[in-house]
Amino acid sequence: MKKIIFNIYYYLLFKVKNPKEVTTHPRYNKHIKYEFSVGSKHYYRFLADYDIFENRFRYLQTYYDDVNRKVSSKDITDFTEATINFINKQKLVEAGELQKELQHRVKEWVFEPTTLFKYASVLYFDLQENIEDYDIDYNNTKIELWSKKKDVLRMFLKDLMTNAETLLNLSKEDFSDYLFHLQEKLDKQQKLITESGHKSNRKSIEITT
Repeated sequence: MKKIIFNIYYYLLFKVKNPKEVTTHPRYNKHIKYEFSVGSKHYYRFLADYDIFENRFRYLQTYYDDVNRKVSSKDITDFTEATINFINKQKLVEAGELQKELQHRVKEWVFEPTTLFKYASVLYFDLQENIEDYDIDYNNTKIELWSKKKDVLRMFLKDLMTNAETLLNLSKEDFSDYLFHLQEKLDKQQKLITESGHKSNRKSIEITT
């Protein structure tokens, strides 16, 4: 019942008020600032990052590390266990190919869209979201919506990454081509991991170009 009441409240709020004029969170009484909208959804960020609730901040730290590494602890586990599976099956060529894919990810990737979206999903929230914690399912729906908008990805690159100049300077066609080939690499890596017999619960997020 409380959720329904809040949903009605937020619906009426934006009927009478410009989203950019909302500077205090109506539920948590913290200073916020409007950042962007996707469709009818409006997203905000804390005016000061130290206002992020502790449980939520843990996710921020984890995803920030993932963005900078371009390889998460989950990735390393998947690659390592898949390599061991190939070795146990005496498939040394496949094991070597998997390690080359890992090396390519570490050395050559400028960024990895999925982890960048996850990092952004902690920082940016809508007013109906529980910002005291981090609901993975709820934020996956946010990420799926954002991933369909290439302009949102460019905005995250500009606002959240310090070494994104090369990608931002690409033409729209070249940027789309980069994302296409990156998705191909992701698919190839996941296919190798699956073929090894390792079971990964990773959910692939397609970047619409």
